[in-house]
Amino acid sequence: MAQSKTQPPQNPPYFMPYPLNPNSRIYKPSGTHSSPTVCAPLLRPTPRFTPGYWELLTPAFGGAAVAFFLSLFIEGKKEKKNHHNPYEGTLLKISLIGYSIFALAAAYYAITKAVKESRPSYNNLFTPIAIALVGVILLFTSEYLLLYRYLPSSFEGKVGDDLCLQYFSFLYFSSTTIATGTLGDIQPNNLTARALITIEIMFYVFVMATALPLLLVEKVD
Repeated sequence: MAQSKTQPPQNPPYFMPYPLNPNSRIYKPSGTHSSPTVCAPLLRPTPRFTPGYWELLTPAFGGAAVAFFLSLFIEGKKEKKNHHNPYEGTLLKISLIGYSIFALAAAYYAITKAVKESRPSYNNLFTPIAIALVGVILLFTSEYLLLYRYLPSSFEGKVGDDLCLQYFSFLYFSSTTIATGTLGDIQPNNLTARALITIEIMFYVFVMATALPLLLVEKVD
């Protein structure tokens, strides 16, 4: 008797037409056929750069160091009287004024940051405010020195003949200027020098004498 050959059961096709009747049973293929799950990549939030106290004072101290360094290589020009060119050194003049405004704005935010992060009894505010003032005084000292070394006619008075005397003379001049108590022994003689003096005085008047007390009152309240 011949044995009947049994054929192995055939698996249904993997792909089948979508049934017209939505209530009908949908074929699900057998086996381990599963589509990979696609996950959206997680976007890490970009950290926001917030400069700290010392980073905000870097323009003041760094600008003072750069201006003093440049003063070492400028011997000063002997200008003839009544033959001074008012447009001489225009780039230097604009750079000094523009950088002074930028550095003072950064110093202002450094002071406000120290006030906002302070705690009662606010005795720890003396050191950060004093350091900011020292940075501003040194910045203008070096800028006055650089301007005088490049254009000696910018200032009149007993400034000194060598670099050390000139630096200490302008250190004294910058300290008395920011306190609005200049004695008049050193006087500005051009528009750039007057502009730098005005910017330094305005920083003290509007920031130290006006903005700082308002910030402290708001902090106490």
